[in-house]
Amino acid sequence: MRSDRELWALFGLPPGADSRDLKKAFRQLTKRYHPDSSKDPATARRFSRVVRVYKLLSRESAGTLEVPAPESSVEAEEDLFALGTEFTVSREAATRVEAVKRLGLSGKRSAYIFLRKALYDDSEEVIAQAVRSVALLGIRQADGEIASLFSRSGENLKRTILETARGTREPVFLPALRVARSDPDASIAGAAADILKTFEGD
Repeated sequence: MRSDRELWALFGLPPGADSRDLKKAFRQLTKRYHPDSSKDPATARRFSRVVRVYKLLSRESAGTLEVPAPESSVEAEEDLFALGTEFTVSREAATRVEAVKRLGLSGKRSAYIFLRKALYDDSEEVIAQAVRSVALLGIRQADGEIASLFSRSGENLKRTILETARGTREPVFLPALRVARSDPDASIAGAAADILKTFEGD
């Protein structure tokens, strides 16, 4: 059985996140992976997994399966800029973590302008949330940044990257997993090799 951290990582969220954030991430992922929306029958398994994990996490947090009404695109664009500004100017790590989480939940890949900077933040919590947000948005152009981040990170952040890779199976993690296979820590290298096998199974 997957750990709770990996299950939450599927939605780009830390364990125990607010049920409203879970619903928003669920809506975003079902829209991306639904075979009718994606026009790719291969996404049916991913869609099924998202629904299954969402139901499990919703039961655990005693939430409901109601999905919030969509926001208007004007609001989303304004929010994106406001969140990016909040991330950029705040000196409080907790405020930056929240802004980075919201950037991921925005559903806008253009949020990468700010998320890329977050991958270089001074706070490990901000960086971890940036990794989750990049995965939630499926930003493949970040693959080199994530691999570089893995190479320069300590054990905790490396494990967060691996958990997020295992939970999401997003291709953005493939270069980092290849780097991780030769990590000096045998447990990290072994975990990376195992995760790469799950990617091959998709």
